[in-house]
Amino acid sequence: MPLQEFWNDDPDLLWAYRNSYMQKMEQERDMINYKAWLQGFYNYQAIGSAFSKNGKYPSKPIEFNTKPKTVEEKRQELMDKIREQKTRAQMLLKQRSEKEGQKIH
Repeated sequence: MPLQEFWNDDPDLLWAYRNSYMQKMEQERDMINYKAWLQGFYNYQAIGSAFSKNGKYPSKPIEFNTKPKTVEEKRQELMDKIREQKTRAQMLLKQRSEKEGQKIH
């Protein structure tokens, strides 16, 4: 709260600023608590995978609060991966042919 508002404006503004500050602190505390829980979960996964014969540590971050993907979304992801692999293969073939072309001349 700026000093000008504190000394010259309505005294009820102090309570509005205080309530806003308290809500912000509560949100930050909840976020810190969630991050600590998430870190503990990852540690649990790491320790479990280290001591288990069949355990695996996740290869990518775990997504929470997401809705299950539809069949169409899964299909689209697969098509995107195939397109990406095809593009990568074409680039490799092009690079290889350019190298071979340089060696011949």
